[in-house]
Amino acid sequence: MATNKTAKKETAPAKKTAAKPAAVKAAPKKAAKAAAPKAAPKAVKAAPVKTNDPEENIKRFAKTPLAMNFVKAHNGSWNHTDWLNFLRDLEERGYFPIDTDRVGLILEDRKKAFFAK
Repeated sequence: MATNKTAKKETAPAKKTAAKPAAVKAAPKKAAKAAAPKAAPKAVKAAPVKTNDPEENIKRFAKTPLAMNFVKAHNGSWNHTDWLNFLRDLEERGYFPIDTDRVGLILEDRKKAFFAK
């Protein structure tokens, strides 16, 4: 029976030493991850800044797809109620005060582009 105890003692240290190299192997991977450059954080779109300047509002509006989306949704033809609803939508989105005549001109330009396709 003494040989069985001896055998257990001999095998136990072998298990411990086998675990150490695995830990050593894992360490370089962690170091490699730490040394790798981190990806830049995703850009977050800032909410449009609401302003009381009609000129600034028309510039902001002109940069958006809102006018073309309106023209497409109405297949290039709309009535006065559609126009008023569009203006109400712009107001809710924070584009007021705005020169509504210029909004109409932008819509007409988008309408020409829509039918040109």
